[in-house]
Amino acid sequence: MRTMRRHGRFQAPAGAAALLLLSLAGCGGGGGNNDQGVVFRATGMFRGREQIDQGRITCTIPNVSDALVDASYDLSLSQVIAFPNRAQVIANPCGGFIGLQNNLDEQSINVQEISITYEIPGATVAIPPTSVTFGQTILPATSDQETQSGQPNLVYSQLQGQIVPRNLIVFLNVNANRLPATPYLMNVFLVARGQSDDGTNYESNQIGYQLTMVQ
Repeated sequence: MRTMRRHGRFQAPAGAAALLLLSLAGCGGGGGNNDQGVVFRATGMFRGREQIDQGRITCTIPNVSDALVDASYDLSLSQVIAFPNRAQVIANPCGGFIGLQNNLDEQSINVQEISITYEIPGATVAIPPTSVTFGQTILPATSDQETQSGQPNLVYSQLQGQIVPRNLIVFLNVNANRLPATPYLMNVFLVARGQSDDGTNYESNQIGYQLTMVQ
């Protein structure tokens, strides 16, 4: 079954002047302190360019010059074991990269968790959330260090098999009688949480991903 993909191009801000750079004194404590992504921002979901040769899949990690927007996908409940999956052409092998940006001037942010929740309109059963443990550090906005993303304070991290993990695929199949008939929509909501060098906790803005669930 061929999947339907809707892609767009992500255009990064040109130059440091386009960034909102903040110097914040750390106050420790809760997951606020962010004002909808001003300090710690989820920039969206992206995919790298893919090349498929005789079944072999090669992916290019996104960067600010060529990252492609990856906001929706058709997912086969009978064929996909986890999403995205580098081993399956039909499971968005080069997609599912979350963009995360640190706008603090002088402090790094250590990303600790991606919290993922789900909504299926018309379902009569609650869809269990999932949490992805992270450990990636995002450099300060004023850093001049070269990074794979092409922007010091920005990372692209692939949620390999974690946007829809294996156990959730099983749950959806087992509870098919409590879900709409395929094809149906499943909305995915992602929020990142991290901590700056001075111990302040930050929670990113929420971003969305839409899956069309098919057999």
